Amino acid sequence: MLTLLRKKKIAKKVLWGLAVIIIPAFVLWGAGSLSKRSTPFKYIGTIDGKKVPVDEFVESIKDVQVGLFLSYFNQSEVLDKIQKDRPLLNRLAWENLMIKRTAGKDKITVSNREVVGFITRHPLFSRGTVFDDKLYNYILKNSLGMIPRVFEENVRNFLVNAKFKEAIIKNVTVSDEEALKSYKNELEKVKLSYAVIDKDFFRENVEVSESEITFFYEKNKELFAEPEKTVLQYVAFPHKEEGAKERVLSDLKASYEKLRRRGRDFEKTAKHLNLEVRETSPFSRDEIVSELENAGEASILSSRLRPLVDVIPLISENDIGTSYIIMVKEKLPPGIKSRELVSTYIKDILKDEEAKVLARREAENIYRAAEDKNMSLKKIADKYNLELRRTGFISRYDYVEGVGEAHKIVESALKLEVGALSSPIEVRKGFALIEPTEIEFIDVEKFESEKENYKNKVLTIKKMKALENWIKNEKVSSSLAVDLNRI
Repeated sequence: MLTLLRKKKIAKKVLWGLAVIIIPAFVLWGAGSLSKRSTPFKYIGTIDGKKVPVDEFVESIKDVQVGLFLSYFNQSEVLDKIQKDRPLLNRLAWENLMIKRTAGKDKITVSNREVVGFITRHPLFSRGTVFDDKLYNYILKNSLGMIPRVFEENVRNFLVNAKFKEAIIKNVTVSDEEALKSYKNELEKVKLSYAVIDKDFFRENVEVSESEITFFYEKNKELFAEPEKTVLQYVAFPHKEEGAKERVLSDLKASYEKLRRRGRDFEKTAKHLNLEVRETSPFSRDEIVSELENAGEASILSSRLRPLVDVIPLISENDIGTSYIIMVKEKLPPGIKSRELVSTYIKDILKDEEAKVLARREAENIYRAAEDKNMSLKKIADKYNLELRRTGFISRYDYVEGVGEAHKIVESALKLEVGALSSPIEVRKGFALIEPTEIEFIDVEKFESEKENYKNKVLTIKKMKALENWIKNEKVSSSLAVDLNRI
């Protein structure tokens, strides 16, 4: 513990065997694999215009891991799943840094006493209601591979962020009306019959002229903006047999020593060394370099390399695989794709739009004719050769075949009488006509008895959204220099 606490002795018998069984070991969490020595970049990104060094990001990963460990210590399956999801940990670490830096500007602090209080009250380190120093040190050493002083600073950072988050959500409330609306959204259900006037039925007969394509292209050029793209030249060093990697890497190193000094003569030097130079197709920062085995790493590295200057090795992590020497041949500036390149795409958009117009017109004509003759949906389906489908009980959050998300059709059904026909409702595939066959409204008395519990449930969701919105807004003043999914 902190210096004062470390001197405190609590004589207590600890069931060490039980502790070993119930506390999962996370000594090798992988944060240490990311460091200045192991990465080609010096910083992860910027927050409020200030660079975030790799080492600071690594510490943030550790803060997140400690926080997860303290929060999910008794849910080992959940904890194991999260800690194996490196892209998720990276994203949480980045968001953690955003909060930490803002909390620092707001002068939010956590005292030694608060750190001690949190740890000594945490059930993970107690037996019964009493803190156990031996158990505490055992868990840190054998489950986290950490010394107390380092762990306690991670806890301090965890608590600082918790204080800041609490400040964000402290004014979030839920009214009775909000709770009732959410209750209805979740529990009101309908059974219905439905038929879809599919827009694809009209699509094949839609004609799009060249002038229409040109007009759309000129009006919407921003849709076809292309980011900067990179073309790599590379030499492959495959090691496809067991035990071949060491020999191949020796050859790679010898070739690299000659190639790295001759970026502008990369191809000529490689040819002199009897090495075949290949070239990738152009790729942007967010795209995978499909020609290379370690595609993600190549994409990240290439954004840092100077064309025709920097030559670097790209070593496969696998014994059976391919390693490379790579160089950026050129970086293609951002621009607008040509009309010819996107004409087929535009044609598809215009055909879809016109098909939707025709489907709407057909649906409205069918509906008006049905209203005039007081036709049921079954008779409509028979007359117009539409497929009549039926659902079981569905809520607004369900998914319906041929329709997609059920929210629109359930909302419409709840406003109708059983057996009544709806006007056309726009859905993913076109327009739907529906007819509710059974409606299940909420029990108002039951809601009143469950209201407080339900308000707490809705409050939790609102608090999560408040935090998400804060992070979303803060991301405007931050930028990443690397892809968090690939480190």
